[in-house]
Amino acid sequence: MESTPYIQTDLPSDQSALQQKLQTKLDYLADIQAAVVSGDDRKIYELLDNQKYDLKVRHESETESNRQLSTLVDDIKDELSHHLGQKLISYLSKTFPFFYYEETQLGVFQLYFGNWWDRRHFGILDPLAVNFIFDDDEYEKLVKAVSLAERGQRYNAQVIEDTTRANETLQKIVDGQNQRDAERTQLLAQLSSKEERGGLFGNRGQSEQREVLKERLKDLDAADAKAQTVPALIAENNAQILNYSKEDTILIYEQRAITDAFGSFDSFQQAVVNLYESYVSNLAATSEQGGA
Repeated sequence: MESTPYIQTDLPSDQSALQQKLQTKLDYLADIQAAVVSGDDRKIYELLDNQKYDLKVRHESETESNRQLSTLVDDIKDELSHHLGQKLISYLSKTFPFFYYEETQLGVFQLYFGNWWDRRHFGILDPLAVNFIFDDDEYEKLVKAVSLAERGQRYNAQVIEDTTRANETLQKIVDGQNQRDAERTQLLAQLSSKEERGGLFGNRGQSEQREVLKERLKDLDAADAKAQTVPALIAENNAQILNYSKEDTILIYEQRAITDAFGSFDSFQQAVVNLYESYVSNLAATSEQGGA
């Protein structure tokens, strides 16, 4: 019996398309390398996110994303962040002169507000995105302080007032010691007199009066015990008031620094929002002038 031949699998060659895709990846990495070697940070930003670059710098919104290519450098983002951070921080030292940066690990820049004592940790600088990542709590504190300042108030004014009043109340407990001592002497005398007159056959009214006197003596004893703790409580409250006052002073420094640099807090906020556009556009202008 004659055997039937098997059908052979025929695969078309896709060598050309594969080589083209590989070459595209190689070209992308070569462009990144060339930009790093030449110090062309503008080109690096364009290569990292061409869609964002075109939108923010060229004001073009139809660009197709190159994210598939930029993933090739995902594993060296820390090194790229460190590289890009050098020129960026130099630029920020002039445009946001009140910020200070500390690279706590490769490519990770902690952000601090001010060069004064007790300056606040304010967030993180992201050189790859050209973006400030502010600590939400610290930033909202500044926003509220600015709003209060417009009404002539300080951020911690109310809590300082409340704590001061608490201290005044505590101090009254201490100041009332002599009065309590005099009242105690009088109450003890009254109690002794009633016990002597009452004897075994004291009436119910006298017994109730003695209980009232005893309860009042207990109140005086409790007040005396409270008075013993007052100095420590007042000292603790004073320490809190000092900390609140320091914080208010720092917030005033921060607002003054922003006003000196930007004229208003609104202008500062707008500059933060437009940081990528402002910085990378500056790099592009410098590159065109041959300064890159």
